[in-house]
Amino acid sequence: MNVFRLICLLVAIGYSGLALSATPVSVKTVRYADVAYQPVHTTAAEVIAKHDSTISAEISAVVISVKHDTGDKVNAGDTIIELDCRTHKLQLQQAKASHDAVVAQHTNAKKLFESAKKLQKQNNISRELYNQREADAARLKAESLGSKAGIESAKIAVEKCNIIAPYDGYISERFISKGEHAQPGTPVFQMITSAKGRVEAHINTFQYDSFINGEDFQFVYDGLSYDIITDSILPVLDKTYRTHTARLTFTENPAPTGSHGELKWKDSQLAVPSNMVVVRNKQAGVLVADNSKARFVAVDSYTEGHPAFVTLEPDTQIITIGRHGLKSGDAIMISP
Repeated sequence: MNVFRLICLLVAIGYSGLALSATPVSVKTVRYADVAYQPVHTTAAEVIAKHDSTISAEISAVVISVKHDTGDKVNAGDTIIELDCRTHKLQLQQAKASHDAVVAQHTNAKKLFESAKKLQKQNNISRELYNQREADAARLKAESLGSKAGIESAKIAVEKCNIIAPYDGYISERFISKGEHAQPGTPVFQMITSAKGRVEAHINTFQYDSFINGEDFQFVYDGLSYDIITDSILPVLDKTYRTHTARLTFTENPAPTGSHGELKWKDSQLAVPSNMVVVRNKQAGVLVADNSKARFVAVDSYTEGHPAFVTLEPDTQIITIGRHGLKSGDAIMISP
């Protein structure tokens, strides 16, 4: 009798449990389209000059004139430093004179060789003398080419007597003064271009994919935002920072060269806030309402505390209240 009563009690408890489990859980939801957004990524960045050059002397000479000083704006081709060119001009004159002499000797040697060829046909010249005439003509031809190259070299040296600006820009620093002796390789001034600078940033490996596919890039400096577009990003890691170096260009007015600010961009993928994420069976995801039942949608590559990248239909109802303890397949009732 006691066994019978125990069995009846267990059956009653079972039916009660079934009835309880079948009771829909009251939940509240939000539309995916109302909460999904494009996460914004940020990293430090700076504006670097397109050209920032140390200009050096290329010949040995004394400075006789300084045409521009620190802070001056100059154009490409402007003379900045003038060197004493007398020695190099004399060397150019000597090279020309030497070349003229060799050309005259070569002209005479060619005539002698032409005569030797005629005499050789008549057997009126020795083989030794014929070979000598031929060798003299060839040697002097080579010497004339060498002396011509000497003229060009001397011309280049004379051209280097004026140290000029290689591009439009500003003299940021001057290293030499009038009366000093410049040697090849001696820095004479520092120059920075007046062209728009470029934004440089170091992108870590976690941001790399979002940067490659990012949208709406901006450089933020001193409270102002500047629109920029990507020029390039190195696919290999920088040895020092272990990051990817990215370069970006201003689309309109640029921020000042040398300014340090922040690079911002939007992710191309939609995400939902991290507080909507639940974990079931060690898998992160979100719970959505699907025909009066809860359905678990897994989120791949989720980092705790960060937005969860998940793609759903715009009208999908994400369960926000009542999701704790809720499992996929549980009956639910959406509360207004």
